[in-house]
Amino acid sequence: MVDGSNNVDVEKLISFSKDLVQFLKEDKDVSFLNQCKEQFNALQSHCQSEYQTLQNSIQDYKGKINACKQRTTEAQSEAAAEAEIDKLQKELEQEIQREQLLREELR
Repeated sequence: MVDGSNNVDVEKLISFSKDLVQFLKEDKDVSFLNQCKEQFNALQSHCQSEYQTLQNSIQDYKGKINACKQRTTEAQSEAAAEAEIDKLQKELEQEIQREQLLREELR
């Protein structure tokens, strides 16, 4: 239809236009195209809905993961504090035993 110098072959253009008009005049073809478009729109809407649902789920899981990380950090801090308390408790018990031994020796 178009050569390198942008000249249009008018005969081919007219033939193409007639074919296109004839195609669009066919009710069943237009009906089929409309049906395809409706199905496409329904599919697109469904996909967007699924996408949004997945995005919401991802955000929920990210929040849950962050909450778990925070609880883990707190538990580790508590465990470290408990370990320190246990260590100090043992030291105290040892000192009490030493004190008792010294008192017995003094008697």
